Amino acid sequence: MKKIVIFLVTGLSVLFLAGCQSADDSDRDSAKDKEASAQQVQKQTIAKNKTKWDAQVAKAKKIDVTSIGETSSYVFPSSIKKFKEAKSLLIKGTVVNYEKLSYIHDDAYTKASIKIDKVLLGNQKKLEGKTVTLILHGGLTKSSDYLSDKNDLEYNGVSVNPHSDEELYIHDTDAPLPAIGSSIITDINYVEYDDQDSTAFANAMRLNKIKTKTVYRPRAEQFTLWVKDAGAKEYVLNNENQRNNADPNDLSSETAFTKEINDAYNK
Repeated sequence: MKKIVIFLVTGLSVLFLAGCQSADDSDRDSAKDKEASAQQVQKQTIAKNKTKWDAQVAKAKKIDVTSIGETSSYVFPSSIKKFKEAKSLLIKGTVVNYEKLSYIHDDAYTKASIKIDKVLLGNQKKLEGKTVTLILHGGLTKSSDYLSDKNDLEYNGVSVNPHSDEELYIHDTDAPLPAIGSSIITDINYVEYDDQDSTAFANAMRLNKIKTKTVYRPRAEQFTLWVKDAGAKEYVLNNENQRNNADPNDLSSETAFTKEINDAYNK
């Protein structure tokens, strides 16, 4: 009788373990199904947003501008090591949508919805999987806002009516808006300003009811923002002027930095 009892208990144990394994497999399959469903929803949302935004841009008058002047001076990391030393928050994300900001005189900014796929550097792992807002330069604006203090009927080679509500698309060739659906890598900081901050950027944020420390912006989007379009194999520097510079001596550091970014994070 003793042997039979042991046999029965052992048999039940095997059945119990098999049941647990089946339940674990089912949970994993369910999690995979939910993830696949979420990815499909995001893909459809991005496609819809891209179609809508591209249609708005197509109707607007495109004006090329540059945000790097001949006397401009910038300080920015030039390697991943420098990112680490600066304790940068470096993220890889997907551009989900754009929304224009209004009432901004003599400039243009855009609210970008970015799904953070991975926090590459920094102690903000809690942001992974979340959608945050980045403020990027350029985008859609009204002629009467962008050209508020001008009377000329031409701007950067484009015919304009500075006192009308015609739509303009301000294309900063040093910091162009990445395509909706593309992947980006950049270091970001909170947008911060106080009551005494009277800069044009701070005023633009106030006018659009964007509170301090609620959204982010790239530290130096002209130099430390990389983009990989859908279907592309590698990230490229987002700055069109630097990327298309024919003088390799002027691009040596950017080329090496971009290679380092791809080697480390293009996975």
